[in-house]
This record gives sequence, structure tokens and C-alpha cells, in this order.
Amino acid sequence: MSFVMISTGAASRSRVRTLPVRPLMLGTGVAALMLLAAGGALGYWLAAPQAIPAMATTKAAPAAAPMLPFTLEQLGALSGRLFTLESQAAQLSKRIGVLQKDDGAAPDRKRAAKSGGTSGGTSGGTSGDNGGGGGSGGGADGAGSGGPLLAPRAAFEEAEDFGDLAAQLARIERQIARVSDAAAQRNLELMRLPTRLPVDGAELASGFGNRQDPIAHRQAFHAGLDFAVERGTPIHAAAGGVVVFAGFRSDFGWLVEIEHGNGLTTRYAHASRLLVRTGDIVGPGSAIAMVGSTGRSTGPHLHFEVLSRGAHVDPRQYLAGL
Repeated sequence: MSFVMISTGAASRSRVRTLPVRPLMLGTGVAALMLLAAGGALGYWLAAPQAIPAMATTKAAPAAAPMLPFTLEQLGALSGRLFTLESQAAQLSKRIGVLQKDDGAAPDRKRAAKSGGTSGGTSGGTSGDNGGGGGSGGGADGAGSGGPLLAPRAAFEEAEDFGDLAAQLARIERQIARVSDAAAQRNLELMRLPTRLPVDGAELASGFGNRQDPIAHRQAFHAGLDFAVERGTPIHAAAGGVVVFAGFRSDFGWLVEIEHGNGLTTRYAHASRLLVRTGDIVGPGSAIAMVGSTGRSTGPHLHFEVLSRGAHVDPRQYLAGL
């Protein structure tokens, strides 16, 4: 295949020229490749100026980034927060009586000594300058001292500050541990106080003290509280403790007796069914029996007693709901 070209001229005769297709296509491809290469070179040249500033910025970053002032600022803020937290922990510890006297005063004494030494050195140095060569503040009786004037070592000051922060953190951890232990101990003590009602929704039928006995029909001492409630109602422990007796006694019927520590004991009498055994450990509010009318009783109710070191006391001194 070929192209036919007809050329004419004013002074010449018309000529017919034949061009082959293959050389024409080859020339067109070479021209296209040259255009592509020129475009790539132009793009690279345009992009090169943008990469140079980035590299320069990267190299200059370490020299233009003095982070020491920012670090010191953050260190000061953290130190202030730790001091506030330490003060709060000390106040809380004193309120519950678990902080020793030396623990709260140690930081203040250290700060006072540090500030006192600094102020003493500064005032001494100033007076020495005004007096015409008195020496540094640490000199005694005008003793001479000197040496080259060098910049202070920031690294040493930072290490000292971090050491103070570590000491503060250690003191706060000790105080928080003591507060936690004291709170746990207080919680255990509160769990041993019979403050919970042994039955829910019960009506107080008979109080503590002298009364007309419902069976003998004469004056007698009633050593507890009687709660009128339906048979089968669950009976709950008024506090946590150890079951020291779970069985039958003629006057009490089916009886549960719980020892709570600190000389406190509670009794739950006239039950129809026991849910615990002697030696069991029960928590506050645990179900221990069912209401009944066993023993010396005229009807379904719970007879509840509180004993302090073997002596009967009014349960209303402890029960929160009465």
C-alpha cells in the first residue's frame, strides 16, 4: 500500500510521486516517542523545585526545634497537679486517721529547705556584689571563692525535678494504699453491724422490754422484736458473720444464731425451715431461714434478738429501717 502525491508548478510539469506507508508510519511513531519523552522531562523539571524545600526543611528541623522550654512547662504543670493530688490524699487520709504525721510534712520540709537554700545563696551573692567582692552566698565570714562563669546545667535540674516527682508519686501511692486498706476495714466493720431488716414488709408486733406475755398472760421481759409476717417468708441475715447455731430449742423453735464479731450476736427464732448449718459463713442479707411458728409461739412471726457481749440490747439501736 502507498500514497500517491501529485505536485504541480508554474514552470514545471505535473509530477506524480508515490510514498510507501511503512516509512511514513515509522516516522510518525518516532515523532510520538519524542513528544512523550519531552513531556516527561518537562514534568520532572517542574516537580524538582518542590522537592528541594522539603528536603531542606527536613534537614533544618532538628536544629530549629528546641523542645526544652516546652518540656519544662509540661514538667511544671505535672508537678503542680501531683502536689494538688498529694494534698487531697493527705487530707483524706487524715480524715480517716490513717496518715502518719511524718508523711504529710516531708514534702513541705523538703521544699522549705530547698527554697531556703536558694534564697540564702541569692541574698548572699547580692550582698557580696554590693559590698565589693564579698564572694558567693555560701561563703562564711567573707571567705574567698571564684572560678569561671559557666551556664547552669539544665540536665541536672531536670534530673532533680524528676526525682522529686518520683518521690511525690511514691508518697501518694503509699497514702492511697493506706486509705484503701482503711476503707476496706471500715466496710468490713459496717458489714458486721446488724443494720438490715431481717424480713421485708413486716409489721412490728411486739417491741423490746417488759410486756404482757401472750401465753402466760402476765408481765414478762421480751428480749427482742416480733415481726408479724406470713409463714414461709424468707428471713435474711441482718449482717455478715458465722452461723454458731442452727437447730431446734424448745422456747425458740427452729433457731439460727449468727456471730458478727466485736461481741455482737443475732438470733432468728420460730422458723419453719432452716437454710443454713452451723459453721456456715453468711453475708449481709443472705437468706438463712423461713418464717414459721415453732417453739413457744402463738402464730407465724419472726422473733429477732441482738446480743452485745452476751447481754440483750434493743435491736432498734441497730436496725436502719425502724
